[in-house]
Amino acid sequence: MKKTNRPIAYWIIIIFLLLSLTILLIGQTMALINYDFTVQLGLQESIEDVGQFGIQLNRAFAVADTIVYIPLIIVSIIGLVQKKHWSLYTTGAVIGISIYWATTIIFMLIFLTGVPDYHLDAGLEYWMFLMPFIIFGLWGLLYLIFKGEYLITTWH
Repeated sequence: MKKTNRPIAYWIIIIFLLLSLTILLIGQTMALINYDFTVQLGLQESIEDVGQFGIQLNRAFAVADTIVYIPLIIVSIIGLVQKKHWSLYTTGAVIGISIYWATTIIFMLIFLTGVPDYHLDAGLEYWMFLMPFIIFGLWGLLYLIFKGEYLITTWH
């Protein structure tokens, strides 16, 4: 009987995908059902911090995440587990979205400072949450470009 060991990069990517899925389901999809609950959890900002415009912008991101990002994450996990070649493309899409949204939020935090009705004081916790998505995303894209096939091949 052959023992197969998946590469450490496989597990890092799968864990990232599972953590992202969990965060998105709780923070984004739940925001569509009960926005105030996600504010209490610290996963969304209050109307006092971002104003009504900010709430609606957050809800728009939540819809997009729920109908595009979450399904891509789910099919990526399934495809990687089943060693499907197409999973490299869906995983690349997920990682690209991860870099994009985290970068967008960072620049929103920078550019919105001082805008009327925007009072969010993004502390260190915001940067500690967002930067890993960018750093992991850049690593993940490079890994997929140069060694992606290794994620779906048989390992011995």
